[in-house]
Amino acid sequence: MQSKVAGVDQHMKPKKSNVVPFPNLKERYLDKGMLLLKEKKYHEALDMFAEAKKLKEDQAEIYLGMAICLMELGDLTEAKDICKKMLLEDIGHYFTVLQIYLTILIQLREYQEVQTTIEAVLEENQLPAESAEHFYKLLEFSRKMNQNEVDILNDVEDQEEEQPLYLEDLLQDASKQIAYVQSLHDRNISKHFASLKILLENEQIHPTIKSMILHLMIEHEVEKEMKVTKFGESLTVVPANLEDPAEFPFTKKVLTILDDTLGNENPTLYEAVKELWIRHLYVLYPFLPQPTEAKLWAAALHLVGYSMHGISIEQEEIEEIYDQPLPDLQEACNKIYQIEEISYLQI
Repeated sequence: MQSKVAGVDQHMKPKKSNVVPFPNLKERYLDKGMLLLKEKKYHEALDMFAEAKKLKEDQAEIYLGMAICLMELGDLTEAKDICKKMLLEDIGHYFTVLQIYLTILIQLREYQEVQTTIEAVLEENQLPAESAEHFYKLLEFSRKMNQNEVDILNDVEDQEEEQPLYLEDLLQDASKQIAYVQSLHDRNISKHFASLKILLENEQIHPTIKSMILHLMIEHEVEKEMKVTKFGESLTVVPANLEDPAEFPFTKKVLTILDDTLGNENPTLYEAVKELWIRHLYVLYPFLPQPTEAKLWAAALHLVGYSMHGISIEQEEIEEIYDQPLPDLQEACNKIYQIEEISYLQI
């Protein structure tokens, strides 16, 4: 006698499901998610991408869209896990995903993972020539942070009360400057104003470290005037009155123009280039790129984004799309490359 389970003959064929998915349902969820992502409605976009993923859809845009939403919502660990999965399983454009993954790791201060990842890429010898210098500098930065981070923080604690002597040593070491600024987030920084002021005005201090100091002062609502010197220019600001560079009207105008072109054509690449633009502005902060012609910088970012991710496009095509003179476009591209080259410090 044939065995039965719960009164059902095991040889009987299961009935076919009467539930038929709507045609192109996956694409609908994906398109809606991308639209919501462009509108910065990250919670809603994440829901759409999750629905698309439930339908066993493995499109790279879904995974990367989820990672970007999670990153924007501050869930960096989950965003990191998605990017790592994409890299390991070769989902999507490798170097676009890698750029976002490394950005997340740096925000998490997981410098060891940054180092390990870049070393693995270098071992494979598949690094695009145009991105090589950027990755080598980032590798050098992560190695330095891994070696010094704990000792530096202890050194700051030990020498906090000996600021005149400590300041002389501090001015010679960028990694100690980073650790010093990071150590002040949960402290009363008023007794450190003199040291911070010297760092802001000193021409030899890296511009990114000066941006870190300004953001520290914004966080602490400092209302004292501070002079900032960068790239041969000086500006006096009141930190409490400063905006985040991502919120500048100029920043948003550039991104709006870029979104209408690159965003419509390649949304995931747009998000990677957007991160590059915010990083560029962070290094310059509180200064703005010159000239302040939004279409010019959108065009330059479009061209640089393609180049850094190994995609070919003629400069003349970008010139025509954005109606910008080629010499101006080339100069703006060079400025982006120059800032990107130093964006992770040289320590």
